[in-house]
Amino acid sequence: MRAWSIRLVTVLLALGVVACSDYDRARSAFEGGDYAKAFERYTVLAEAGDVRAQYDLSQMYFQGVGGQGDTQRAWHWLLTSADGGNVAAMVKLGSIYENGVGASRDNASAAQWYLRAARRGDPIGRFNLASLYLKGIGVPRDEVAALAWFRMALKAGGPAARSWADQLERRLTAEELARVDQIVEQLEAAEKE
Repeated sequence: MRAWSIRLVTVLLALGVVACSDYDRARSAFEGGDYAKAFERYTVLAEAGDVRAQYDLSQMYFQGVGGQGDTQRAWHWLLTSADGGNVAAMVKLGSIYENGVGASRDNASAAQWYLRAARRGDPIGRFNLASLYLKGIGVPRDEVAALAWFRMALKAGGPAARSWADQLERRLTAEELARVDQIVEQLEAAEKE
């Protein structure tokens, strides 16, 4: 029994070492302040197609962390990460275009990036897209669409959408609320596909 227990512990420890991914090692190096090692590891992973590493590498380039400032490379890795499906990168691009920080303000592009993140279930992308609809920035002003996306943000775990959703629910007519329900049903059905 004792020999069996020792083998089990050995196997579990080995699995734990394997479970610590290269990305986790790169992240640990970054969080520990070893930016040169983090940069090196992120670069290898980014070039191999890891969208998380691509995003983190883009942020190192944007912020110049560890002396790695390079706006052109930052944009390359951020766009590569977003195109690869990283919702954090999509939301970051939406924010960059919405606020005009690091790029010219482009509200239509902001809405498109938020929409891409929102369709992937990201609560921040959904909240930000709803806010654009509420204000008519980059998309037509549409309180029905705004409420639908605020509700979708809530469903994805975005509690900040609650107060906005409550305000809109009190303002909209019964007919408009029925349209909101239809839009939410369509969005949920599309999510399942």
